[in-house]
Amino acid sequence: MNNCSPWRLVAIVILATSLLLGPVRSGWAFLDTLSGELSIEKERQIGEEFLLELQQYYPLVEDPFVTSYFNQLGQKLVAQIGPQPFHYKFFIVIDPSMNAFAVPGGYIFLHTGMIRMAEREGEVAAVLAHEISHIYARHMAKMMKKSRLVTAASLIGALASVFLGGALAQPLLMGSMAAGESAMLKYSRDNEGEADSLGFKWMVKAGYNPRDMVSIFSKMNKQRWLEGGKVPIYLSTHPEVDNRIVELSHQLAIHQKSLPPERNNPDFEYFTIKLESICGNPNQLLRRMTQEGLRERQNPAYQYGRALALSKLERHDEALAAFQQALRLAPDNRLIKRDLAIFYFNRNQYPEALQRLNELSQRYPQDDVILYYLGRIYQESKKRDQALPLFEKVHKLNPAFSEVYYNLGTLYGEKGQMGLAHYYLGFHSLKVKALPTAMFHFQKALKNLSPHDSHYREVQAQLTRLEQMKVKVRN
Repeated sequence: MNNCSPWRLVAIVILATSLLLGPVRSGWAFLDTLSGELSIEKERQIGEEFLLELQQYYPLVEDPFVTSYFNQLGQKLVAQIGPQPFHYKFFIVIDPSMNAFAVPGGYIFLHTGMIRMAEREGEVAAVLAHEISHIYARHMAKMMKKSRLVTAASLIGALASVFLGGALAQPLLMGSMAAGESAMLKYSRDNEGEADSLGFKWMVKAGYNPRDMVSIFSKMNKQRWLEGGKVPIYLSTHPEVDNRIVELSHQLAIHQKSLPPERNNPDFEYFTIKLESICGNPNQLLRRMTQEGLRERQNPAYQYGRALALSKLERHDEALAAFQQALRLAPDNRLIKRDLAIFYFNRNQYPEALQRLNELSQRYPQDDVILYYLGRIYQESKKRDQALPLFEKVHKLNPAFSEVYYNLGTLYGEKGQMGLAHYYLGFHSLKVKALPTAMFHFQKALKNLSPHDSHYREVQAQLTRLEQMKVKVRN
């Protein structure tokens, strides 16, 4: 699978520089984390501000199907842990490198390059389970407490150096901290052993065979040698991989009889194809899907991939034919039916889209993508009272569904509920990196919301962060 364009060196430089400028970009919200115990609330602050910074310079996948699938996978693993102080959030970073990392506060990131390497859902689940375990055990929080970092700038700069590829960021850190200080935030052998052990347990409870954990780590290790000994970012921040593979293999042998069978979610293939259609070259995707389809004529996924590629190339008649061929091979496939309905919606063929979405919503009432596009049709048809509860449900099911914030803001504005309108439009502006616009909407929201409204404190917190970043509303 192809991935989206790699990160530019200039973006890395800009990010690392911005993170090191202290109060100009990052604010001083971190300063109190450096004295005494690192509280749960302070971890949340770190995660929120890191995400806010990251979003300004690094592209994240926003497609509703991809984000929904990915978040459901992550939440399936989190559900095995029990009550948690954090609401875990999962993001896909558009970059071809093999990397994944977890930031304090429950923020977990996987690069498209890591997903490209995976052949089964279980291999992606293994990486997520491992990163979830780092947050669960508060490894990074404990290391941050023990480190010699003494300023907010050096703390965030260290996180950027460790997680985003220190080789590029390190020269920029010299003015803020000693060279060895960022290394103090790298996971120890004990940290990795605990995360592997916990991840092993979460995978089994979620119904995955942890053999996939051995498999994905082995692939990363093999890639290191294929690239002339160059260590992938993930292995540089998660050391001792050889020993860990041996230990995990030992655990597999001990628990072999009680492990779930190896199986793969058939939706995983559709997920990777969809991701490639978003990020990759449509002509390359079309060629690959056509070739694979000729070899496996009964596999509907390849006709689905052809349909996505042809649609992106605006060869609409051919795309429709490919969708129909995919459905002939898999008449009950929810994903194909859903994307065909979206295809009709994007071409303003609302009656055709509505019929299919209504049928799908009856069978899959928790599918946020189906509900979103059903809401969009009602919105376009001026049926606001039907659209609004659908968008609210989408937001509840998948808070990472960024586009729904805009739709909610628009509808609440049309209903004259300006506090909620500006609240949702503010968050939409954050997600599209329009910080001055976000500041404008949050200021308006604060004036229109009651202090007793549950959204009021959240708006205050966002305004504080934007003010610390010296964001100003443009006249």
